[in-house]
Amino acid sequence: MRKAIIGSFAILAIAALAWASSDPWKDKPFQQWDEKDVQKVLSISPWSRMIQADAGFDNSGSVPSGLPQGSSAGAGAAGGGGRGGMGGGGGSSPSRAGGADDQTGGGVPQLTFAIRWYSSRTVREAMLRSAVLAGSLKEDEAEKQLAQPTEDYQVLVSGPQMSAFQSAEEAGVKARTALVTKKGKLKIEPSKVDFQRSTDGKTIRAILISFPKRTATGEATIGAEEKGADFSCSPGKVAIKASFDFSKMYDAQGRDL
Repeated sequence: MRKAIIGSFAILAIAALAWASSDPWKDKPFQQWDEKDVQKVLSISPWSRMIQADAGFDNSGSVPSGLPQGSSAGAGAAGGGGRGGMGGGGGSSPSRAGGADDQTGGGVPQLTFAIRWYSSRTVREAMLRSAVLAGSLKEDEAEKQLAQPTEDYQVLVSGPQMSAFQSAEEAGVKARTALVTKKGKLKIEPSKVDFQRSTDGKTIRAILISFPKRTATGEATIGAEEKGADFSCSPGKVAIKASFDFSKMYDAQGRDL
């Protein structure tokens, strides 16, 4: 069920306006969240980063390493699907809604990715709540899944155009991915990389990356005094980077990583 939830989510289009309502993760239990609350968590909350990265090729048509020949990096719109899908009724992004931006000046097109701190209660609540609102999951089952502890820190990378990962291997992505803490400057390497694919197994929908909570000597990789971390992942020539501020990643229960 966990993979089905992840796989059904592509990417929320970047919202042009911030909602006037207060933060749902602080003010009400996730069982009361509506679709707008879910979208806010998954697009403009401290746990979610909507970023753009150079596609690795220019408008002359040359294709970067990691993108198969004939790939249309700019095709398709973000979102997609109805209730419970990653689109979730979100609006459109500034340029081509998250595909490769069409830059007529011969510049490098941009790919849009959603980077989410998936091991957090807040993100898992939003994804499970989306499934409940879509009618694909019962509330009691959502609460059972949420109660299951996460053994690692997890970061989820998704987007409407995941061609950069299509010819990559999990081992290769693992070797070129890291979290670096801002205060301690500790480089945390992934313990596991899991490709989330479409039902036919041909299309990569998302990448779930796990990072250990403890070092080999048993020390915490992210201490209580740590204020943030920088995430980086480089499949082929596409450099995906996002920064997380732990001082803002708090819900009603406290720090949420």
